[in-house]
Amino acid sequence: MVLAMGLLSPITASLADPNALSVKPGDTIPLTVFPPHVFLRVANDPLEILWERVPEYEVQVVPVPVVHRSVELRKANSGEPMPLFFSVASDGERLYVKLRWHDATPDRKTGMDQSRDGVAVQFTVNADQQTSHTMGAPGRPVNIWYWRSDSESAENLAAGGFGSATHLPEQPVSARSHYAKAAAAEDNQWTVILSRPLATDGEYDAQFEPGMVRSMAFAVWQGALDQRDGLKRTTPGWIKVDLSPLKAG
Repeated sequence: MVLAMGLLSPITASLADPNALSVKPGDTIPLTVFPPHVFLRVANDPLEILWERVPEYEVQVVPVPVVHRSVELRKANSGEPMPLFFSVASDGERLYVKLRWHDATPDRKTGMDQSRDGVAVQFTVNADQQTSHTMGAPGRPVNIWYWRSDSESAENLAAGGFGSATHLPEQPVSARSHYAKAAAAEDNQWTVILSRPLATDGEYDAQFEPGMVRSMAFAVWQGALDQRDGLKRTTPGWIKVDLSPLKAG
């Protein structure tokens, strides 16, 4: 059985989902480590039953101020705050981030009048260096894992401020998704798993080692709201992940 380590902050049950724990920027959560005898049957499988034993957290993602220069983007609907559910786990070799959110329509194309769905998790490159939770800042970069709904692949990016997202030469991040329909359209949901080896050689790759406390933030794009590029919802600050449980692996 996968067991959650003790919570490091006073975290309460989510109002959006009683099975999740509500967190807010500044909170610290522990990494869940799979026991040595427990294996994922298929890497990044959103339907893997093992995820039912991993603690799930809920954080609000909110519209960010529009900074993109496109006039059309400024006219788009930025939406209301909404809950994003996430889990963070490791098998001792890879870091896995599971993301789940409600979306009435699966938007998988981009065009003049279409935008695709997407989600991203962002980490500070330097664990000891604080930076902006929205794309970092010059000299204080962030590492971004970005999934988009028109592909089962994920991009490994770096950024040092608005408009600076860069596709990195090393692409060790992988992803898989599942879109589930419910009786009511508003209950339809995406589930996305992103993962990467704990240690990589990329200059702008966040590293994950025992004893670190790594800051992370999330972003969600909903194509039905014409969200793309800088028009999105994000966590309004950093959430911290304590990697000390890696010692147990």
